[in-house]
Amino acid sequence: MSCHTSPSIQGLERIQSNRRDVLRLGGLACATALLPPLLSGCGGSGAAPIEVVLNDIAYPTEKNLLIGYMLSTWEFEREGLTLDRIIILDHDTSAVLQTIGKASLPKIFKGDQGSVLGYQFDNLTRYFVSLRLTIPLGQAVPRTIRHRLVFTNGQTVEGGVLSPRTSEQPLVIASPVRGSRQVFVNQSTMAYHFDAALFFQGGIYTSERYAFDSMQVNEALTDFNAGDPKINASYFNYGSALYAVADGAVIQVENSKPENHGDARDVVLNSLIEYAGNYVMLDIGGGRYACYAHCIPGSVKVRPGDRVRKGDVLASLGNSGNSTAPHLHFQICDGPDFFWSRGIPFVIEAYTKVGEAFGTVMPGQYVTHSMMEETTIFDLAG
Repeated sequence: MSCHTSPSIQGLERIQSNRRDVLRLGGLACATALLPPLLSGCGGSGAAPIEVVLNDIAYPTEKNLLIGYMLSTWEFEREGLTLDRIIILDHDTSAVLQTIGKASLPKIFKGDQGSVLGYQFDNLTRYFVSLRLTIPLGQAVPRTIRHRLVFTNGQTVEGGVLSPRTSEQPLVIASPVRGSRQVFVNQSTMAYHFDAALFFQGGIYTSERYAFDSMQVNEALTDFNAGDPKINASYFNYGSALYAVADGAVIQVENSKPENHGDARDVVLNSLIEYAGNYVMLDIGGGRYACYAHCIPGSVKVRPGDRVRKGDVLASLGNSGNSTAPHLHFQICDGPDFFWSRGIPFVIEAYTKVGEAFGTVMPGQYVTHSMMEETTIFDLAG
């Protein structure tokens, strides 16, 4: 959440912009295994000017189909070039699908990635940028797309041909939270989690790429809390039950870490794993892992080795670890680790949209097999 003393829906686009999220810094958990390298040869003489290095399964919101991927480019700034915009084109027809202007360009990873808590990250010899193509529902999806980089001197370079993965279905899960007037902030329709990436020993790690932070608002759809923002119980979601999103096995838990006081961020973190606070990690099969962070100390009801069924209560939503106010940080990864893994797109089985940010209440819209837009306010049965 933002550091405002009275967080509001009007500030959704800024929420957690200054969070000390460990996945920005080096991960929530220590490494248990490394993924196969993805970057071998990048920056070599045989690399194309624009290449696709990650291509995720497309998934729908209630409004759009989202196609997430990552591009690699040559180090164009070494040639004195400044990027002005990125144009996404239908490769077959050359129709413009989306233009990302200079003011909206996403984070570009380049050069020395530095070090955190003993981890020395890579010194990149290519540029890397994550993009999302947005296609309104009902509109035809192009068979292939390509990219045009436009520089401030008028020079253009094209490449990065990609086939959207629309024939594959995204993972469908139950919601980890229930109740009225929920909102999933910082999720994959915005840059905060989606842009996060770590480059280590030739691998790309994007564990929080499709994560969200679960919050709850009042009936006016304007505030996350009522009362003293330094008191956890002032937040509408504090203490809410957290549910298993699918059948699975518990593989990791923490249940004894202290909590921050409201938005005070006053817990001292001494190791990487403490950034998760109290957490649960489930193996839900198929090489997919559901991760719940920031639970109330003592509230975790499961232990490693336990089998759980979809809908079982796992813990209570809290404010432990790297958290600026009570919330659930939730992500699905392809490895049993908050850190050395890649985020997987997913959708929620069913929800009822009841409003949007800025206090806009609307008649209920029942939605299935979809992820919410960033500003969607919704009810979840149960």
